[in-house]
Amino acid sequence: MFAMKNFREFCECICEHVREMLGEEYSISVKSVRKNNNITMDGLLIRHADSAVVPTIYLNPYYEQYAEGRTILHIAEEVADVYRSNREPWKEPPSFDFAEIRDKILFRVINRTLNEEELLHMPHVEIGDLAVGFQWVVDTDDKRLGSVRVTDEQAELWGVTTEELTQLAVANSARETPPVLKNIEEVLQEILRENGGSYAGLTNADVEEACEQREFPMYVLSNSRSHMGASALLAVPFLEEFRERIGEDFWILPSSIHEVILVPVSKVEDRAKLCAMVREINETQVPPQEVLSDEVYSYGEFESMMPIEFRTQLQVGG
Repeated sequence: MFAMKNFREFCECICEHVREMLGEEYSISVKSVRKNNNITMDGLLIRHADSAVVPTIYLNPYYEQYAEGRTILHIAEEVADVYRSNREPWKEPPSFDFAEIRDKILFRVINRTLNEEELLHMPHVEIGDLAVGFQWVVDTDDKRLGSVRVTDEQAELWGVTTEELTQLAVANSARETPPVLKNIEEVLQEILRENGGSYAGLTNADVEEACEQREFPMYVLSNSRSHMGASALLAVPFLEEFRERIGEDFWILPSSIHEVILVPVSKVEDRAKLCAMVREINETQVPPQEVLSDEVYSYGEFESMMPIEFRTQLQVGG
């Protein structure tokens, strides 16, 4: 009879199998990593003496596959293949020189309460139940995006203040990750096209039917990379222009750290209804480490909660 291993035993077995597959010149270990929202994930660290990069391959999703019947050997083979494909994401390792990093610093909008401990050691600005931190990004050779959170220690080493980081992030965001606003139909159709006409059980017919039954207009706000796209909420001139275009204020529904949904206020007067919808989506559809908030704000409220100096800096952004 199949005796299922617990998660720790599973990780150790994967570690042993991958070590056998890659060879003795590799140092392989399991490490717990704290992710956004204080979510801990366990990853396999694979280190080679000749490599400047130590990839982390998270094992939590693989344990779910194991629980559903996939063998440890097959999983270990896939993990080894993933490593081989990503061993050197850069031809040269990224620089940590601030002179090179300064043009790559961007905003990072997260939940303030869920990341309270982390924020004790990071420069940030608080807006309601959200916190605006900073990250610097690195493009890999295959155009994927890597990012590193800016800590108090790094800021002190670089000799920069939160205000100076904000100034850099405003300019860099306008240039590198400008805001993108689309109606929800466009977004869903794009997802389907990218996945051959079907995604998570949805088809074009499902999307069309859902859009016909939709009670109110919904717009998806993100950035051009769709990575940490909730930071587009800080593109004040862009959103003020949108507010003028629709002729009224709008609700902000925090879909995830990667995007938010905007709804004209006059179309839904019941804020509690929107909050309930956001909570349900967060609980059932959004990965825990990507949850942004259960709160719904009007944009006017959101702006008014910004520290005055911070809002003034954002006003110059595109």
